[in-house]
Amino acid sequence: MNISKTVLILVVLALATAYFCTNAVKYKRTGNSVVVRMESDADRLNTILTQTNYGRIPSDLAHLNLMTYNDSFELVPYLVKAQPIIKDLPNNAVSYTFEILDEAVWDDGKPVTGKDYLFTLKTILNPKIEGVIGPFVEEIKDVQIDPKNPKRFTVVMSPKTIYSLDYATNSFSVIPEHILDPKGLMKDIPFSDLSDPAKAEALGSNPKVVEFAELFSSQPYSNDPKYLVGCGPYRIESWTPGEKIVVKKKKDWWGDKIVKTHPLLTAYPDEITFKIIVDPAATTAALKNEEIDATNRLTPEDFLDLQRNEAVSERYNFLSPTTMTYFCIATNTRNPKLADKRVRKALAHILDVDELINELYLGFGVRICSPVPLNSPDYNKNIKPIPFDLNKARTLLAEAGWKDSNKNGIVDKVIDGKVTELSLSYFYTAGRETAQQMALLFQDNGKKVGIDIIPKALPGPELVGNWASHNFELLSAGRSLPHIWSPEQTWRTDSDNRSGFGNAETDALIDQIPVTFDVKKRRAMYHRLQEMIFEEQAEIFLFTLKECVAIHKRFEAEAIESTPGYAPAEFKLK
Repeated sequence: MNISKTVLILVVLALATAYFCTNAVKYKRTGNSVVVRMESDADRLNTILTQTNYGRIPSDLAHLNLMTYNDSFELVPYLVKAQPIIKDLPNNAVSYTFEILDEAVWDDGKPVTGKDYLFTLKTILNPKIEGVIGPFVEEIKDVQIDPKNPKRFTVVMSPKTIYSLDYATNSFSVIPEHILDPKGLMKDIPFSDLSDPAKAEALGSNPKVVEFAELFSSQPYSNDPKYLVGCGPYRIESWTPGEKIVVKKKKDWWGDKIVKTHPLLTAYPDEITFKIIVDPAATTAALKNEEIDATNRLTPEDFLDLQRNEAVSERYNFLSPTTMTYFCIATNTRNPKLADKRVRKALAHILDVDELINELYLGFGVRICSPVPLNSPDYNKNIKPIPFDLNKARTLLAEAGWKDSNKNGIVDKVIDGKVTELSLSYFYTAGRETAQQMALLFQDNGKKVGIDIIPKALPGPELVGNWASHNFELLSAGRSLPHIWSPEQTWRTDSDNRSGFGNAETDALIDQIPVTFDVKKRRAMYHRLQEMIFEEQAEIFLFTLKECVAIHKRFEAEAIESTPGYAPAEFKLK
């Protein structure tokens, strides 16, 4: 190659480089810090006491559980070295032996041990501390710490169920005994007494138990960074109520040393700020101005508008993972008008769920047919959704004995010797436009088949209260879903069974599931139970929504199903 050609190539390359540098997208914010929008403030940042995701998401960055779920719905080691050693014990008990990672230490360099795990359980079970975790650890009967190796300990649980390992490892984060109980107030309180309801109640008058409870429940333990200490990658730096929560990556965090062999310990950003922005319009403005790096809970309209905005879309990725929730219409099967499943099926046929998804949620939803996470291997994919079919609804009503005897447009039937019209109240959450629009569509389609649906908007707490007390006929409802389905909590006849579903056969199946450890056999039971629930239509299953997420393109990041739809600690700067 002669010199003139070489010079020409270099000039072309220089011009091309200058062109692309000039025309490359320039980001307003640089550096390895992340700003995440939260739509509401935290209630508190105490990992044991918080009752909202807004408190849990920031606090979880400072803490670790023994185990956690991966994308395949498998419970895998997190703070411990490996899967536990499992030993079956007499009287349907089981023990799990764990060993905490050698590298795991608290901020002051002291090791994380089984003593901290035991202290955490004592705190949760303290009868004077009000929390929401207690029911998940009631099956833990004993914790035995290896005298030669305090990082090794055994958890004894009874009865043994498919949920035992989850309850022992994933339902709470481990907290430091020496920092949160410096006086050792709980040290000599026997765990066996705290795990026994009668003895625990008696401990409510123990001065040390009361003193610790008052201390742990005090304001500093919920908002002062000095006490919000965990063994996770971040520490709570500050909380300005109504404005922001800031967490900072710990210098020389122990997890960085082993992240190659323990990738779940990944933590890239140096700082994560949770900026509280309640108003949707303010959220879109913050995205346009690059004031935030990530948000969930965009409205479908805003999500699509921002996606079409070239200036925004060249800076943000827009993602829509499915969520771990589902929406349904609860029917009160205890009500004589709704006791016949043909009436409930008729109600399902008058709902054009595809129209609801496309018109009200602009396609950001997926139809579901059971109360199991859509992507779970336990979800029964053989169940097909009930189609929109007004004629089928009319046929089912007629078969169930409902006819318009007085020609007033509403079908009726003699119940307990009295002519009763099929007029049904329908409760939905006040202040939600989509809920109101769905109620009106439901009402309109009801008229076409002779059902008088009467929508009524209720404040959220009142609606939930009516649902829990069975004071409803039809009710718009939603549920969060755990990684492992536990139907006995809501579908057994003597549980928090709000729709009145079930009989001796379904109860027997529900009782068998938790003690069936053969995955293939248990999955067959799960599928059968879903078929039985679907057949009854005690809950008319509608859809699971897709989360509307925006993440800045200066980070490599993926969407996830769990709230909030992404993992800010895994945002890797490009």
